[in-house]
Amino acid sequence: MKWKEQIIQSRWPIPFPEFTVVPGTTALLIIDMQYYLHPDYGVGKVIKERFPDVAHYFIPRLKEIVVPNIGRLQEFFRRNSMRIVFTTIGPELPDGSDMIRRRRNRDSHAVKDLGAPHLFPKDAKEHEILQELSPRPGELVINKNCSSPFNCGGIDQILRNMGIESLIVTGLSTDACVVTTARDAADRGYNCIIVEDACAAFDPLSHEAELFSYARIFGKVMTSEEVIAQLGGRTVTPA
Repeated sequence: MKWKEQIIQSRWPIPFPEFTVVPGTTALLIIDMQYYLHPDYGVGKVIKERFPDVAHYFIPRLKEIVVPNIGRLQEFFRRNSMRIVFTTIGPELPDGSDMIRRRRNRDSHAVKDLGAPHLFPKDAKEHEILQELSPRPGELVINKNCSSPFNCGGIDQILRNMGIESLIVTGLSTDACVVTTARDAADRGYNCIIVEDACAAFDPLSHEAELFSYARIFGKVMTSEEVIAQLGGRTVTPA
């Protein structure tokens, strides 16, 4: 939690974000927890086989910290009949032509250099949400072909239709889709909490830097236990 130490030590002239989350108007947002970053598939497999220094940090954090803590939050939200919303990332079309040019170019380079694309279309195994966290009937899944569903997934209108005012943000990766989504949501008036032990980047520096920046300006950063306590409950280990 180096970001907390940095905030405490810094002389920051702007007031930190303050708000109260209300269970009935709060949704758990699970961002891009898909097989493409699983160590046996897609990008995750490339990382495991070719980038051991990255894998040494990222894979254990994903398996031992991020997935279990998202699972605990899921269990709490389900027990209390609170909304859970998932996002997935990947092109709608098999050839990826619906993605922005930057992403198409990056995928082309990834196939050439690494033997696998970065993102996968809907019919690919890599596009599926991890089985441990898979949605249940009645839980919304929104696909996006960019970093934030507020820019390409139509999520804003859907959340407002459901009466959602606050978001508990989890998933992958901290320094890309997670923080981009949380910032976009904050700019649209949502109260957003990023759950620090339910998200990850490929390296600890990127993870900590984004949490530090976000907590100063846009919203709050909490642990999964702190979130559950604030919503009036206790942590539950998923079965």
